[in-house]
Amino acid sequence: MRTVISLAAAIALAFSLAACNRAESPSEVNEDVAEARQDGAEEVAEAREEAAETTAEHQDEIADAASNDVEDLPEEQANATRDTADAQYDVAIAQAEATQNIEQEKCEALAGDAQEACKDSAESAFEMAKADAQLKRDAARQAAAA
Repeated sequence: MRTVISLAAAIALAFSLAACNRAESPSEVNEDVAEARQDGAEEVAEAREEAAETTAEHQDEIADAASNDVEDLPEEQANATRDTADAQYDVAIAQAEATQNIEQEKCEALAGDAQEACKDSAESAFEMAKADAQLKRDAARQAAAA
């Protein structure tokens, strides 16, 4: 009995691995890409909205400090710079993730090694965009600390 279960599990695993790099139909890929685009657009819009709220909050705080307590102005400006850099980072990451998801869905039209290479390329592009966003955020935060 144990042998039968082990054999069945091995066969199921083999079929699942074989299906991993199979090409999807063009209509299925188009549907998946459209869904990834929609989801990505929503995520990016949400990140942009949050960034705009952060900027608006800090503009109010800076204006208040400039009017009421000038001594607090440099600290408020530094806080605004740091928080704005973080918000811009979040937008950049949302954009990079959206692009990665779209590209990975497009890769589903390919099969085998081509699909794997396509997905690797999408992952590499994401990692580069992420690193770029981190560099920009870190530079802005260092400028705020100076």
